[in-house]
Formats: sequence, C-alpha cells, structure tokens
Amino acid sequence: MLFTIVEDFGVADREAWINYLEWRGMQFERFDSLDGMLRKSLFTPESVEDWDHVVCENFMIDYLTDFEYAHEAHSRIGTGSLMGFSYSEHDESDEGFLGYDIIDGYCDVSLLTNWGNDIEIVNRALAPNALVPSLNQIETIHEFLTKNHGDDNHVEGCRIVSVYSTRHLKKKTGEQGVGGQPATRRELEIEP
Repeated sequence: MLFTIVEDFGVADREAWINYLEWRGMQFERFDSLDGMLRKSLFTPESVEDWDHVVCENFMIDYLTDFEYAHEAHSRIGTGSLMGFSYSEHDESDEGFLGYDIIDGYCDVSLLTNWGNDIEIVNRALAPNALVPSLNQIETIHEFLTKNHGDDNHVEGCRIVSVYSTRHLKKKTGEQGVGGQPATRRELEIEP
C-alpha cells in the first residue's frame, strides 16, 4: 500500500463543492476520489529523509511508501487527509477500504470524477463517496475507457487504484502496510 496526503474536498468547500456537483450532474455525500486537481497533494519531498520514503518514479514523488512516515508527515503538515491506495493489491475486506478509482497515467486526474461527466457506465457505478464499490465494476469501466477512449492522453496509461482510509491505522502503532505488516516490494510495485 502507498500513502498520499491530500487536500480535503467536500461540503465545507461550499461554492466549489456546489459548482463541482452541478458540473458533475450528481450528488455525492463525500469525496474520497484521489483526483489531484480537486484534492491537491500537500506533501512535497524536501529532506533526504523525505526522499528515502517516496516512490522515485515518473509522477509519483508525492506518494509515501510506509504508513508510519506518512503519518508523521501528515502530523507535520497539520491539514488534509492521509489516504492509502494500491495499484496492485486490492483488499475489499480491509477495514479502511473505500472503493476504486481510475487515475490517469500522470498519477493525477481521476477518470471517474474529473475527466468527463457524460459517460453513463461511470455515472451508474459511482457510489455516494465518488468511488466505485466493486472490482468487477471498475474493471468493466477500465476496459470500456481504454477501448473507446484509448487515444486520449489521460486514458492512455490509466490504472485502477483501490482507495483506503487510514483512520483505523492511526489507532495502531508501528504499522506500515496492509493489516499491520510492513509494506512489501510487491505492494509498492508500480505496474507499467
């Protein structure tokens, strides 16, 4: 599992939230999507220690590799949400599982919440938290997008991610990965 510290986005953002819901044409109860345009990253590696705890590939330098360090960084920042996510190990039984998103190849834009608002297969699948609840549904959407919109630069290289709340991990100490286990190389592996 990887971790990211992102701005909050929701009802408290009043006009921006209302404008977003009007544009999207849907009503969400909350926004758990990892869309980087609506929920900007609040973490930028600055120190040598920071760089030792991030994914040093492509567009992923604001992704932290272990929970304990991510939690410390979140405490230092003092705002936003600490979210967990995975590109390869999806665990719907995890206590913090929130749903699935599809993030573009730039590791920034959600194809579900901020790429288009008129794709019926997406609109039907989105839950009240702006994520898709099942792996089968998200795989069907991913296949549809890559088949029908594969020439779009956001769709090209897009990947399914499972998204997790980290609140239950904060209650425990010394945990870095899923279920209290240290994050393994396989969990951190980024698929091409």
